[in-house]
Amino acid sequence: MRGGHRVLSATNCRTRFQAMKQVGTEGIARNPAGTFAFHSRPRCSLTYTQECRFFWSLVVLSFGLAIGFAVMGFWLILPFAGLEIGLLAWALEALRSREGNFETLTIDGDAVVLEWRSRNQGGRREMNRQWVSVQCNCSTPGRNCRLCLRSHGRETEIGLYLSDEARLTLAATLRSRMQD
Repeated sequence: MRGGHRVLSATNCRTRFQAMKQVGTEGIARNPAGTFAFHSRPRCSLTYTQECRFFWSLVVLSFGLAIGFAVMGFWLILPFAGLEIGLLAWALEALRSREGNFETLTIDGDAVVLEWRSRNQGGRREMNRQWVSVQCNCSTPGRNCRLCLRSHGRETEIGLYLSDEARLTLAATLRSRMQD
């Protein structure tokens, strides 16, 4: 229990979790006011220091091998080693840019507050619980699910960092919370 709120959390970059109970829902508790909070963010397993060590070890290995081949007369390998390291730096930077992404859904009485940050964009949407509908559309049964909250003609997608099963479980939880 955190601050008297009911908290569900999900932390994964990849959708490898199969059910909501696997994403940290053990600490759920109810408070008298019935507040519900769901927080989700990508799981980034490498710290900045670990990422730097990984990158520089590959730089030393790649250029060490490339220089060794260049000494033997295969000098054309050097530009490709540089290209390889450049692409690796770009990929690691793209992954690091996702560290600040999150989504938070709070239901407190009749107020439903959804906050999110994805890449450089963020937002906040407040809705009345009585007017919110939970939409969960799957292209095939239980697969490729899209979970949205709809109110006043606007639709906002949630559960971006969850697996399909976890989205279905969250949808059922939200439906029951909206009816309370």
